[in-house]
Amino acid sequence: MEDKLQQNKLLEQMAKDYAPYFKVDKTAEKAQLDCELETMLIRLEEYGSLLERSLQRTFQTIDQLEVLVGRVKEDLTKMEKAVSKAESQLGSTQGFTTVMKPFFFMSHQVQERPSSSQLTFEPPDIFKTEDYFVEELETQTSISSRT
Repeated sequence: MEDKLQQNKLLEQMAKDYAPYFKVDKTAEKAQLDCELETMLIRLEEYGSLLERSLQRTFQTIDQLEVLVGRVKEDLTKMEKAVSKAESQLGSTQGFTTVMKPFFFMSHQVQERPSSSQLTFEPPDIFKTEDYFVEELETQTSISSRT
């Protein structure tokens, strides 16, 4: 029985010795955790802001490209009309492809064509890439001037 009593005293003493190790200061731990979370949230917001700015530039470029594609389509239609008009004025029967054939395969038939004084050509007003990519050109110019 005395052994058991001595063992209980030893266990009690050991529990008292180890008890301070198991005490956790929750407020200090919580404050440190809050600080870490706050830092992570700030970094996440910075990343989100950076990503948003990058996407805005990308979307602006896509919008500019869509406008450019629309303009190119309109200009292509204008050019096709101008070529058709020129072919009809010149009396071409086979269309624009006759220009591509070598001269010795062309027909020897001579068609009556209007004189050069009767023909007028007004080139259609077509797009200029500078109108759509001004910002990028200015950026590239400023970067190359710095180096």
